Amino acid sequence: MEKGKYGFFDPVSQEYVITVPQTPTPWINYLGDGVYGGIISNTGGGYSFDRDPRFKRVLRYRYNSIPEDQPGRYIYLKDTETGSAWSATWQPVKAGYDLYECRHGMGYTSIRLEKDCIAASTDYFVPLGRKMEIWRLKLHNRSNRRRFITLFSYAEFCFFDAAKDQQNVDWVQQIGQGEFEDGFIFWNAFMKTWDYTFMTCDRPPHSFETVRDSFVGRYRDLSNPVAVDNGVCSNSIAHRGNGAGVLCHQLELSPGSTEEVIYILGVTPTKDAIKTEIKKLLHPEEVNQLFQGLKNYWQNYLRSIQVTTPDPELNLMLNTWNPYQCKITFNWSRFVSLYQLGIDRGMGLRDSAQDILGVLQAIPEQARELLVKLFQCQFEDGHAYHLFYPLTGEGSMGEAQGGMYNWYSDDHLWLIEATMAYLKETGDFGFLDQKITFAESDQQGTVWEHLIKAINFTATHLGEHQLPLNGFADWNDALNLDRGKGRAESVWTGMLFCRVLVQMTELATYLNQLEIAHTMNQIHTATKNAINDYAWDGHWYLQAFDDEGKKVGSHSSETEEQIYLNPQSWSVLSGVATPERAETAIKKAVDLLGTEFGLVLLYPAYKGYRNDRGGVTTYPPGAKENAGIFVHTNPWFIIAQLLIGHNEAGYHNYRNILPVLKNNIPDRHEVEPYVYCQNILGKEHPQFGLGRNSWLTGTAAWAYIAGTQYILGIRPQFDGLLIEPHVPAAWQEFKVKRYFRGRELDISFHRNRTEPTSNFSIQVLVNGVSIDSAGFIPLELLEPDQKHFIEILLEDKEKAVS
Repeated sequence: MEKGKYGFFDPVSQEYVITVPQTPTPWINYLGDGVYGGIISNTGGGYSFDRDPRFKRVLRYRYNSIPEDQPGRYIYLKDTETGSAWSATWQPVKAGYDLYECRHGMGYTSIRLEKDCIAASTDYFVPLGRKMEIWRLKLHNRSNRRRFITLFSYAEFCFFDAAKDQQNVDWVQQIGQGEFEDGFIFWNAFMKTWDYTFMTCDRPPHSFETVRDSFVGRYRDLSNPVAVDNGVCSNSIAHRGNGAGVLCHQLELSPGSTEEVIYILGVTPTKDAIKTEIKKLLHPEEVNQLFQGLKNYWQNYLRSIQVTTPDPELNLMLNTWNPYQCKITFNWSRFVSLYQLGIDRGMGLRDSAQDILGVLQAIPEQARELLVKLFQCQFEDGHAYHLFYPLTGEGSMGEAQGGMYNWYSDDHLWLIEATMAYLKETGDFGFLDQKITFAESDQQGTVWEHLIKAINFTATHLGEHQLPLNGFADWNDALNLDRGKGRAESVWTGMLFCRVLVQMTELATYLNQLEIAHTMNQIHTATKNAINDYAWDGHWYLQAFDDEGKKVGSHSSETEEQIYLNPQSWSVLSGVATPERAETAIKKAVDLLGTEFGLVLLYPAYKGYRNDRGGVTTYPPGAKENAGIFVHTNPWFIIAQLLIGHNEAGYHNYRNILPVLKNNIPDRHEVEPYVYCQNILGKEHPQFGLGRNSWLTGTAAWAYIAGTQYILGIRPQFDGLLIEPHVPAAWQEFKVKRYFRGRELDISFHRNRTEPTSNFSIQVLVNGVSIDSAGFIPLELLEPDQKHFIEILLEDKEKAVS
């Protein structure tokens, strides 16, 4: 792949390499495994937290500020002889350099900067299972003379409650206290009711600061701290105010020599405990082992599915960056990024339920643990919290207020989608018998009972068209139709309802719960009929009926909101649409909503604020939910295209949203080209093509599902695997290595003709034996704990008939 203006992909090392520090936005990575961790940018900016970025913040960060992307994890270097000073990460000094390179890898970031014949390379990572991060600095003297370099670490401590750190400065500034003890800087509040934040190094410091202002100086900033100018710290002890972890070391480097310095930052319940633990870690050999252990973890994670196709960009995303992003979204939902500040939002229930879909193949046990937490957010009547905090377990309804209902019509239904995916991936049907407590209650119910209650809540909250009531909103948070009458209905939620009803019917039948299966099927039929009777608008499906009973997303709306994307996609995903209606709706969506970067969420955009539509109309035309490209919704549409046989079009639209291809237009797209973003400004916006809200988006899981389960067509079922590829006609072969329920599967696909065609039948061979299964491989044919070879022959149907 070609190098872009700011960087390139290194597929061998599985890293994205940034070669210019001034990226259009901070291009970040995540550290940690979902417990202790944080965010780090390509110039060292970012922050850390322990489990919960709201209530257990470690490092402070100033969002949306000038200078941008500060503070962070910094190491200052000063040449004692010349007085020249710079940063090992370029920021915050921003001095000139001879070479700069940032490598974002799986769970780590390495930044290299060379200046005046001193090469500084810093690795940042969180060792597995530990509440700490390691900064490993290697200094190499490339000159032919002895060099004297003074180092200053810089970490700006945050009060543990990040909201109070910003909003209650009077209290927070009075209670923060720093200590220096046995080479450790400790930071805590006067009450000592929180864990300590600590920072230390593998060698005793020459001097130190625990007071930020003593390091920076008056009316200065992080680009020119007074301590760096002076070449020494003042050994300040913080009795209040702003804390910092500054350790000063003076190094002597002979020509050609390399010096390694190890810093460790983290949290600990007691000072004595961490002193004992750290002694074992402050050695280069131990750090090397911890770093390699992290890399081994990610290699094991990624191996669950590996693909080889004729499309190198698709391979790159499905093998590395897409599953990596899926794990990050699984860890943090939409809680903590450079856009979601980790302060007032919490983790989204529907978001986390969808994030589970992208990691099941690799970490099913962790997925089950998260599912249990999500079920604990469900009330006895079946509806669920919209948000929850991972540390405390507290939940909330988010922004649901101002109407008759304070719940979202879809949250609880995603519990069913996630559970079905879990069962199909694992075969762990015993999970259905696990008892889980309901939210705000002492009562428990089995998972199966939780699922039934989710169905019953929607089935008993229908509007006058027998469609689900919209509540505060459906998946489209910003479309707020409830204005106090409680009449608004969501067509889209009806389609999601139909999809999970089909799955519940299948599961009940599989479990021989035939009476329940019959009931589920009856509800499904009634809802499907209601959608087709009332929500078909002639060429596409409506989005909703508003609180006055008027249509939303209809051709009768001449100037705005004629068509919404999601109902067209989900009419297929749910099986609601007839083949004729599916074809018509999908075609119209492409014609009216399609762009070179994906399909916009609606068209035409709302031109001004409307009280009867709510939050969606607070955005200008083309931004976010108001006719922006909400990338999360595009894989749904792509899957719909594939399901109705539009393989070429689905594959084309899949490539349209691939982040990799944005590497060639970085100044237009702006956000990272190695992960999906949540939204891109749409065709009605002056800055069409600009992306935002990268990393934490449901796009990650659904793009992974679309790529692996629908384009490549390998879908787990309750009792086996369904092989149903929807690949481009020009593909002659491709391969997939997949692990499934303890079995290693080597799957190869071959097309038995040279002329491109999308019209083929499937012949399946398992370990050399042909099976007549229409692409379904029963689990009983695959012995556990063994490797199996599966061949899929894509046979031209016309040739097969002749």
